[in-house]
Amino acid sequence: MNTGPDAAARTRRARSWICAGLIAAAAAAAYANSFNGAFQFDDIPAILDNPTLRTLWPPGVPLSPPPGALTVSGRPILNLSLALNYAVSGYNPWSYHALNLLIHIGAALALFGIVSRTLAGAGEPNPQGWALATALIWVAHPLTTESVTYVVQRAESLMALFYLLALYFFVRSADPARSGRSVGWMSLSALSCWLGMATKEVMVTAPVVVLLYDRTFVSKSWREAWRAGRGYYVVLAASWIPLLWLVAGTGWDRGGTSGFHVGVSWVGYWLTQGEAMARYAGLAFWPHPLALDYGPPSAPAALAYALCALVLAGLVATAVATFKGRPWAFLAAACFLVLAPTSAMPGVLQFAAEHRMYLPLAAVVSAAVVAVRAAVLRWGSPGPAQTLALAWLLAVAVACLGTATALRNRVYADDLSLWRDTVAKRPQSALAEANLGKALLDRGLTAEGITYCRRAVSLDPNKPAARYNLGLAYENQGQWDAALAEFTAAASLNPKLYFAQFRAGRLLDRLGRGVDAERCLRSALAIEPDLAAAHGSLGEALALQGRQDEAIAEFERSLVLEPDQPEVEFNLGVLLDASGRIGDAVAHYSAAVRLRPKYGDAQLNLGVSLAQSGKLAEALPALRSAALLMPESPRVHGNLATVLDQLRRTDEAIAEYRAALRLSPDYAEAHYNLGNALIHKRDLDGARAEFAEALRLKPDFGAARDMLGRLSNPQDTP
Repeated sequence: MNTGPDAAARTRRARSWICAGLIAAAAAAAYANSFNGAFQFDDIPAILDNPTLRTLWPPGVPLSPPPGALTVSGRPILNLSLALNYAVSGYNPWSYHALNLLIHIGAALALFGIVSRTLAGAGEPNPQGWALATALIWVAHPLTTESVTYVVQRAESLMALFYLLALYFFVRSADPARSGRSVGWMSLSALSCWLGMATKEVMVTAPVVVLLYDRTFVSKSWREAWRAGRGYYVVLAASWIPLLWLVAGTGWDRGGTSGFHVGVSWVGYWLTQGEAMARYAGLAFWPHPLALDYGPPSAPAALAYALCALVLAGLVATAVATFKGRPWAFLAAACFLVLAPTSAMPGVLQFAAEHRMYLPLAAVVSAAVVAVRAAVLRWGSPGPAQTLALAWLLAVAVACLGTATALRNRVYADDLSLWRDTVAKRPQSALAEANLGKALLDRGLTAEGITYCRRAVSLDPNKPAARYNLGLAYENQGQWDAALAEFTAAASLNPKLYFAQFRAGRLLDRLGRGVDAERCLRSALAIEPDLAAAHGSLGEALALQGRQDEAIAEFERSLVLEPDQPEVEFNLGVLLDASGRIGDAVAHYSAAVRLRPKYGDAQLNLGVSLAQSGKLAEALPALRSAALLMPESPRVHGNLATVLDQLRRTDEAIAEYRAALRLSPDYAEAHYNLGNALIHKRDLDGARAEFAEALRLKPDFGAARDMLGRLSNPQDTP
């Protein structure tokens, strides 16, 4: 029997594969019911309204996320991953959820590898067992649901995957069984670090955490760590350069939501982070109740100061212990460092968010498992019975956590259930009230929806999202002036809130205020230049001012960005028609009809333009469709009658003229054209009466006067 090193290595590999299978199975069981979850909240601008996802070639398109889509802006790798999903399933969410789950499993496997190899290096006889416990608890923990089930929060889980891979590949490079460090593994570590920097800004601390790991578990001193990996650490640190460039591309403030100049007191925000840290710690050990938004801080001032002091004391203790190379301090330092960017940088959206704990939770779980291991080992090495008992305890814990995760996934089924849940748990959350109101409005429940929108504004009148959603509520009710006031307020609270500027501009256009509409729409396009709807509305505003050529250019730009817009096709057709470009107008009217067959105005204009081009047979079906869609339109019946008359279908033409005149007796042109049709039927008295009526209605109607003159002279009778 082969019992040498090769057999031991094969056994370890087999155990690793078994552990990997168990981790994947636990994750799949916990998240099996997440695949049909609808797109939520920030998914809308980041996915549904994001034109850069719709093509994978050239690569520069998906790697250039729109600056206005806040969750993906400045994060090209995240945007590329969403583009891959679009290529697979379009806007069907199943593939997005599937990839989120695969990312989560990959991160858990990387965590397993890190813990297993770290414990093995410390002489632990069963490193894979303890590493399995760590990965299983983390992968099934319901505190990770926001980063897995909420599609666009892949920003957090994908960044965490690269973060853990950067650390795992470094651990592989420093394998004590090998002399020196592996350049191959270090290269993979550096690549992971660079990819993470292009995924989410929190990755900024990864080079520091890798260096801390090196000092704590590999090298005997800081000097040795630097000497052994100088070039490697330079490459890691160099990844901060593209990160700075990407952050600069968002205006240094992520669309006015985060930074030291977004109108939030630095000290005031920092005081909230003690409560946030306490909340994170509580949810790590008792993950209930979970909420998408936790509203404003609720701790009294004295408690807030005490919690901040406690956090600062923990930071100091961790820093001292880390400098001395204490193993426990690495986990504490990693937790603090991953939370540092969002805790130190003031934000206007949330003081605490579950997705921020996705990666720090791995450090917390690792610390808890290591503590249990230490307690068990204090009683000596566990025997078979103790090992079996520990395995059963682990199975029960993972089953409970996985069940809680599956139940939490149900809340993400749609926006209504998600925001009802959040309002029930955090009634002081203006964000939750506002979005519940919008969800109700989207379902036609206007009265209930506007109640929640108003409550959101009363809770926090300085919350741009609350003002914006109240504006949507008023717009749904046709209260355009009230809606305009709310959109304007939202835009003033956050000048980079481009969709508020867009909505305000669109309403101003409808109110006939073309100059003001142009100003708002150009402000929106300055932030989000590829917003197709804004280009379309700007075209309308310019047309309202008589600037036809500029309007045509805006309509054309809108259609390049988003081809399937029947109203823009129609509006462009109208301008081209007025410019004498009838052939081009026909093409755009035809596109509008193709996209929306029941578009009555487009059918009418298509028919008229075809008739003007001499294509009477082609014009007739469009005009008949227009008559069916708009039976109360005198203009439709009049134009249909004219084409029928030109085709010498005189009886049908007369019937249509009479239908037009029943709807509009003062329609002078219809009287005149009916007179011509009656001449074809040799009804000269009837024709004379119609020409006379046309002239009465329109005294300067020269053609009607001429026809009356001709009818009064028998020699000139047509």
